[in-house]
Amino acid sequence: MDTVLKLATPEDQGFLSELFNEIRSVEFAPLGLPQLALEQLLGMQFRAQQSGYAAQFPQAVDRILWSGKTRIGRMLVDESANGIHLVDIAFLAAYRGQGRGTQLLQGLRVRALQAGLPLRLSVRFGNPAERLYARQGFVRTGGDGIYVTMELREPGAIDEVANLESHLVTEMAENVEQGYTGAYFRTWIGRTVKARGLEGVAVDLAVDDVKAMQAPIGGPAVDVGDSFVIYFRGPVSPALPTACADLTPLDGEDMSIFLVPIACDAGGMKYEAIFNRMTPRV
Repeated sequence: MDTVLKLATPEDQGFLSELFNEIRSVEFAPLGLPQLALEQLLGMQFRAQQSGYAAQFPQAVDRILWSGKTRIGRMLVDESANGIHLVDIAFLAAYRGQGRGTQLLQGLRVRALQAGLPLRLSVRFGNPAERLYARQGFVRTGGDGIYVTMELREPGAIDEVANLESHLVTEMAENVEQGYTGAYFRTWIGRTVKARGLEGVAVDLAVDDVKAMQAPIGGPAVDVGDSFVIYFRGPVSPALPTACADLTPLDGEDMSIFLVPIACDAGGMKYEAIFNRMTPRV
């Protein structure tokens, strides 16, 4: 491969914005936004991504991928005593599917093995790259409704992890009573539920994750209680509005939940349901 990695400089910001727009504009195509509105939305999303990366991985090293004299992609990697995290890797469309990503991933894999560190990464829900990572030995370790977190595991451990996850889900489903609790909704993860909006719109929603809420940093002291967020994924059309919907699990009664659409991408429409039970600490 003729790919060369060079440290990113301020002069690369224009390319990074172009790369981001090429990848993410496809996700917003179903919305049919005017070009100016789409550009403004993508600009805000790009700035938010940059700020998020800087806040979460302040020591990450950003490298631009070059082919000859042409910028073709970027790779952002954070390495610490706790592990190596592939924060972002992306190519322009014309340079995808040519083995460059696999080559770079193998390089990181060798580095992780030599250093005795775990290798982790995040990938957006619905991104076909998840299948590539799975073939390389990465397994799901969590998610936040928008991104899936994965970690490289030794080949013999993959089946063990999958069997353990399956056992835990079955055990939880058998021992947790139906109710508006985090414990119950966690038995939904990986399942599909029927959802019907107030206007009769009916869709199947996949339950991607249930994430516990944390007390706000710097805010007043609170008891978090059973506070959590449920993340769902459904079709782009029909879509449910921001409103209550009746959800029917396969093995339970209807439950009315307030759903909020939060994103639309190649994986479908994303929703969240927030159960905030925080109370001031006396």
